[in-house]
Amino acid sequence: MSTTSPDSRHVTAFADWIDRSPEEVADKVFRACVAAVPSFVTNGPEVARAFRTACSSFLAFVSKAVSTGEITHGAALPPEAEHLTRRLPAAGIKLVDLVLAYDVAGNELLDAFGKELRAGSWRPEGGDRADLLSVVMGRLFRFRQTALSQAMAVYRQEQELLRRREIPDIREAVRQALTGELGEAEAERRLGYRMNTRHVGFVVWGPEAPEAALRQVAARLCAQLRAGADLTVPSDGHALHGWLSLPENAPGVDVLRARLSVPEGIRISLGMPHHGGNGFRITHREALETQSLADRAMPQPTRPDAPAEAGSIVSFCDVVALVFASRDVELASHFVRCQLGSLVEPRHSVLRETLRVWFEELGSPTRAARRLNVHVNTLVKRLNRAAEIVDRPLHAGDFAFRFAFELSRAHHGNGVGEPHERGR
Repeated sequence: MSTTSPDSRHVTAFADWIDRSPEEVADKVFRACVAAVPSFVTNGPEVARAFRTACSSFLAFVSKAVSTGEITHGAALPPEAEHLTRRLPAAGIKLVDLVLAYDVAGNELLDAFGKELRAGSWRPEGGDRADLLSVVMGRLFRFRQTALSQAMAVYRQEQELLRRREIPDIREAVRQALTGELGEAEAERRLGYRMNTRHVGFVVWGPEAPEAALRQVAARLCAQLRAGADLTVPSDGHALHGWLSLPENAPGVDVLRARLSVPEGIRISLGMPHHGGNGFRITHREALETQSLADRAMPQPTRPDAPAEAGSIVSFCDVVALVFASRDVELASHFVRCQLGSLVEPRHSVLRETLRVWFEELGSPTRAARRLNVHVNTLVKRLNRAAEIVDRPLHAGDFAFRFAFELSRAHHGNGVGEPHERGR
């Protein structure tokens, strides 16, 4: 399929300029691109030579496109340029560098031709240099966009093939890093991920979700937490295991839940932040345990009026009590009922949310009220009502009550019900 420029005039000046000294033009483009994107010459002489060859190969294509105004979609990429593009992912040259190179090449061609026009070296057919330059600029821009679109598709295809070839190696390196078979230096080399950093492990999963959808969610998670680096490995089934290198000022889980929209049918489990190689292993174990418990004891809401994000993002802190209580579920359930009474019932969800924030604020009514956006008197009334239900005074330091409360929360996110037995 081809399209023709709205201005259908045949422009020969641009093609004549290229034909007069094609290698000189190719050299100008090559030097301009290398100055803006050094990675094309710093990844070995073979890539540099292939890039210079690609610069030359484009001239005949761009000359025809600008002269006739006909842009053939899917056929704007010379074989030499396609060959170069397929080598870039393995050479470590990023897609953003490829895009920048196309922008620089187009600008350099236009600037160089414009200088020739202003110098009087070429006389346009109609005598109007500005009009000619406008036509050339429009056609050159459309050709560049078409060729770049084709090149990006080739790059992504090759990148995906490379990723699939590397997955077995990455999986094995991750396994060895988790078992301690690899030292930190060797793990960093093989994984391309720093060990001496603050890690947060995660699992993104969904029974029916394709890997591409899981990767999109993982990428958004990385962006929301302002991670400095990430490592992801597909697991067996519909799950993606990963690690994020997290800054100290990364948003907390509550902020993450408010900001990150997770598609229906996909969930995220998070480990706690830990440092170094040992932290790499611990946070991964926490994320896996969180995923397992979330599937068993914290199903996503099925009510139409339930918030979409409820239960979609589960942290180890949400289930830590259940991790230990799951060793004897019957005793844990009895303990919750004795401590909380009817407070576990769905109708008291507002009181439980108030207690959650009050506990997190170490028993401060002022700070808890501020977080809940209610008046202090309203919060105190809620606490008094909760105390009436459990028939005991409330103290933020009451370990037994707090532990029972966390057990109830671990069952249904905001505390509805008691711990379930495994498999029930």
